[in-house]
Amino acid sequence: MVEDRSATEQTHEIINLQHALADAEMKRPEKFPVMSIVDKFPKSWETFGMALKHHKGRLSLDDLMIAISIEEEHRNQTHKISVEHQPRANLIVEK
Repeated sequence: MVEDRSATEQTHEIINLQHALADAEMKRPEKFPVMSIVDKFPKSWETFGMALKHHKGRLSLDDLMIAISIEEEHRNQTHKISVEHQPRANLIVEK
C-alpha cells in the first residue's frame, strides 16, 4: 500500500485480486486475504497493523474492512482538526 491513496480503496483492489485468484480456483488459506492486507499497510499505519496482527487469526475480511474504514475516518478527522487549529498570527503594520 502507498501513503498517498485511500487505504480503503487499496484494500478493495487487493480483495478484487483475491476474488480473481478464487475464480481461477487457486487454493489459498482462508485467512490469506486478511494477512496480505495487514502486511501491506504503509509505514504510517504500522502501529494499527501491529494491533491487528494480534487478532488476524480471528479477524474476518469484513471485520478488517470495517476496522480500516474506522481508522481512515479517524485519521481524516484528526488531520482536519490539526489543520484547523494551526497557530495563526495577524500582522498589524502602522503607517
